[in-house]
Amino acid sequence: MSITSHEAILRSAAHLFGERGYRAVTVRDIAAKAGVSAALVIKQFLSKERLYAAVQPDESALAELDVPTSELGRALVFRVLMRRERGHQEPWAAIPFAVLDAPSTDAARADIRERYLSAIARLIGDRSADRRFASTVTTLMIGFGEGVRTLGLFDGWSFDELMSHYGAIVQAQIDACTAAT
Repeated sequence: MSITSHEAILRSAAHLFGERGYRAVTVRDIAAKAGVSAALVIKQFLSKERLYAAVQPDESALAELDVPTSELGRALVFRVLMRRERGHQEPWAAIPFAVLDAPSTDAARADIRERYLSAIARLIGDRSADRRFASTVTTLMIGFGEGVRTLGLFDGWSFDELMSHYGAIVQAQIDACTAAT
């Protein structure tokens, strides 16, 4: 199956930004990796900054989780483990890099924080004023994504063992949210 130039640009940008960071990557680097011209990259995305924004961690996949609340912890952990097994990018692990390497750190922090907290709050039914349960679940998932992908923590654990163990930790916060509301 062939991919479009738009998809090739997005994949190349995601790979290069993830590998080297925003500042170290040029539009020419992205174009060369995608096999297109730099002019086409700019034509499709208007700027390097907009292309960077287009490949940032995306919380929209959280809306696709169609499981009972009592199984959300395991479902969230399952997705991280499946992405690891398939060699796919890990959005949770990418969040710190997306913030720290963004053209505007403060704007990226505010945007990504709001997107993820809102998505998790909706998912777990957190209606607390400070979204404390959504904050905790988000933190647990960022830590898990980083630990599994970046640091190789839990190497040697079986898939099921890890899903049960860490899934229960995440689920405890989801259950606490349910009990509080």
